[in-house]
Amino acid sequence: MTAGKLLSNTRVVRASYANQSQVTKTQFRVETHQDVDLASVKPGEIILRNLYISLDPYVSFTLDETGGDMPASWRKLNDVVYGLGIAEIVASGVPKYPVGTLVSINTGYEQYTCVSGLDDPNTPTDIRVLPEHARHESKGVPLSNYISALGMPGLTAFAGLKILGVEKGKTIFVGSAAGGVGQLVGQLAKVQGLNVIGSAGTDEKVAYLIEKQHFDGAFNYKTEDAREALTRLAPQGIDYYFDTVGGEILDLVLELINERGKILSVGMISQENVKEAYPIRNLKLIARKRVSILGFIYWHWHHLQYFENGELDAALRPLLEKGEVNYREEVFEGIENAPEHFVNMLEGKYAGKVLIKIADL
Repeated sequence: MTAGKLLSNTRVVRASYANQSQVTKTQFRVETHQDVDLASVKPGEIILRNLYISLDPYVSFTLDETGGDMPASWRKLNDVVYGLGIAEIVASGVPKYPVGTLVSINTGYEQYTCVSGLDDPNTPTDIRVLPEHARHESKGVPLSNYISALGMPGLTAFAGLKILGVEKGKTIFVGSAAGGVGQLVGQLAKVQGLNVIGSAGTDEKVAYLIEKQHFDGAFNYKTEDAREALTRLAPQGIDYYFDTVGGEILDLVLELINERGKILSVGMISQENVKEAYPIRNLKLIARKRVSILGFIYWHWHHLQYFENGELDAALRPLLEKGEVNYREEVFEGIENAPEHFVNMLEGKYAGKVLIKIADL
C-alpha cells in the first residue's frame, strides 16, 4: 500500500512513576509526532481519531510501578497513557469496523490511536460500537455522554443498583455523590422511589445534588461531622450504601446501617495513594447485623450485557432527553491539557464527570 500524507499526533506519555506519592503533572509529558498514515493501515488494524477522553482515578494505578491490577503493558514509561474514550474509525483493515463507525474504547491520550490484532478472533477487545443515534446531539444528549452517563459510569450505576436489589421506600447513601458515578446512582435510585442521601466535598456540590439532581439530602464531608449528618438525614437508618470511598466512612456506615443492609463496594478512593490503609474496626457488625457486602467491577461480562443488548441506553437515554436525570460533566478542550486536568480531578477540584474534548465529530 502506498504511503500517504503523515498526520500530526499530539499525545500524553508516562514520564515518571508517582508510586505511593501524590500524582503531579511531572508524571506526564506531552509530545507531538508526524507519524500517522491513514493509507498504511494493515489487515486487522483500525486507526481511531479520538474525540473525547475520560479522566478517571483508576488511571493513577498506571503511574505506579506495581500497578495494582493494571497490566504491565499499561505501565511502561515513555508510552502513551490509556483511558476510556470515544473515537471515530478513520482507517480500517477490519470489515467489521468500517470507516465512519463511532466507538467507545480504551484508547490513547492522543489525537490518533492504532489498534491492531483484530483479525485474530482470540484477541480480546473492549470496542463498543455506538448506536447511530449517538450522533444526534440535538435531543439534549451530547456524544460525550457515551463515556459518562451512557458509558462506564452509567453502567456502574445501573448495574450496581440491580445488584443491590433496591426497594422503593428504603434509604440509600451514596458516597462521593457528586462524581461521575454517584450522581447517577442517586438520581436512578430516586426514580425507583428511594430516599436518597449523599456526601460531597464542597457546599456548591451539595447544593447542586439537592437542587438539580433530586437528592433528598446531602452534606459536605469536609465541614460537617459525618455521624451527625447521617443521623440527621437518615433518622430511620441506612438500608443501602453505594461505596466508592472506603476507609473511615465505610467504618461509620457499618455502625449505622440497618439490619440486613447491603453495601456495594465499587472503589475506595480514600485509600488510594496512602502509605497505610485505614483500619476498619466495625467488621464484627457484619455478622451481628447480617450485612451483605458485595464487590463490583463494571467490565465483568455479566454487566457488559447492558451495553450489548441496549438495555442501558433504552433505560437511561429517555430520562436524559426529558431532563428527569441531570448529568453533570466538566469538559475541557485540548489533549495537551489532560495532565493538568487529571491532577485537578484527583484533587477533587471538579464536579461531575471530567472529560477532555480532543476533536469535533
